[in-house]
Amino acid sequence: MPSRRAPGTPARAGVRVAALVLLAVAAAYQCFWRIGATNVGGDESTYVKAGLAYVHGAFDQNREHPPTAKYLFGLAQLIGGEGATAPRVLVSSLVVLGAALMFVWLRAEVGFWSGFTAAALWTLTPRTGAGVRLDRVALLDPVMVFFALAALFAIWMWMRTDRWWWVPLSAVLMAASVTSKASTVVLLPVFVLAPLLFSRWRALLVGGAVWLAVFVVAVVALYAPMGIRSAVVYMLTFQEGQNVNGHLVSINGHTYQFAPWWANWWFLLRGVGTPVLVVLAVAVLLALVVRPGRLVVFLVAPLVLLVAFYSVAARIALPTYYAAWTPFIVLLAAVGLGRLAQLPPRWLTASVATVLVLVALVGSAPTAEAVAESRATGVARLLPLLRSEGVGRGRIFFGAITPSNYAQYVGDRGVRNVVDAPFVAVVVGNDRRFPLPAQVTELLRTDRSEFERVRLDDVVVWVPDGRIVPTGDGGLTVQR
Repeated sequence: MPSRRAPGTPARAGVRVAALVLLAVAAAYQCFWRIGATNVGGDESTYVKAGLAYVHGAFDQNREHPPTAKYLFGLAQLIGGEGATAPRVLVSSLVVLGAALMFVWLRAEVGFWSGFTAAALWTLTPRTGAGVRLDRVALLDPVMVFFALAALFAIWMWMRTDRWWWVPLSAVLMAASVTSKASTVVLLPVFVLAPLLFSRWRALLVGGAVWLAVFVVAVVALYAPMGIRSAVVYMLTFQEGQNVNGHLVSINGHTYQFAPWWANWWFLLRGVGTPVLVVLAVAVLLALVVRPGRLVVFLVAPLVLLVAFYSVAARIALPTYYAAWTPFIVLLAAVGLGRLAQLPPRWLTASVATVLVLVALVGSAPTAEAVAESRATGVARLLPLLRSEGVGRGRIFFGAITPSNYAQYVGDRGVRNVVDAPFVAVVVGNDRRFPLPAQVTELLRTDRSEFERVRLDDVVVWVPDGRIVPTGDGGLTVQR
């Protein structure tokens, strides 16, 4: 006789299917809608161009970072066309794949709704720092993060299923991570931790040797087209120079040569927002105190290692760096909320967990709005403005803007040294690392009537009635 289903099972299944469909639609919107509309950032432009060069056999660009993410960006452009849009679609696809992986992982370990929560938090919550959301942009960090997450999932599945093919798969995925961006090399001890948590000593010895061998071979194979020795030496020298000399970064109106230890936490707060961060913090605490098990230890380890690396070892902080440890916060938060919902009385604990998830998702509303309003801004609108003003060819002076943010739009027309005058326009941003020269400040103050001032989002364009030319005393003036 066929087995009888428990009362209400079809209804519960229907609710779960509906929830997954709604999440899939929301995630598709959040990750892909108007993905090509926003400005191409400086680093993004560098990686996209380098990727296209790599797949055509030229490896002279951006050797300060490993190549794998850029290989993928190049392949994406071969398929989807030159430019940033196809690599952005690739990155967002990895976000969706990461969400699916989180769902499968936690569904098996904690329950359906824990997996669902992880996928929802990962695809829908804010992560600003570059563009509308940093993983809608062709940067190295999201690619590095996905492969590291997938590698850890694979090694966990090896422990759970005892299927040995997970070992080389995990090693290849981790090789892809560290050869996308080297930061995740600090996670290598976690792959030793997994067999220890399960007291699998033979697996540790034999599987560890297999994993390490495959990892090394994969790293060498991925680096080989660049010339592994020269590329790695150049990368290490460059990154050590960055660590020694610092990297200018603006935090809350202050410019730092060497980022303070709390800088990445400040970027995390700004990136995800207070409501979402509070929910994540509470949920992670719940994971640590409510029936913590091997999975929690396994997820805490990469979080601690990455936080320690970025906050202590590295003396540089940028608005995108917190992306490295965000997936482990999300996974721990989902575990914590899932464990909370399983405590008695379940009607109360499940309600509290649901409210916490809803608070986080409501806190994500500004990201959804920003996606809907995605468009080119600032410097990306400059040349159409100048054409409408009748301004033809000629140099454009840029101040208070990092060069990488305008170079891809104006090419060699963009300059930031007054000795390169004459200029046909002055563009002023708000980056305090690159203050205006005194000559330009004086010109805009004393000859204000000679300019039309136009604000383009976060920059101000000063269009003169003629050309800006040097004076005999080292100053600047407008020549009609």
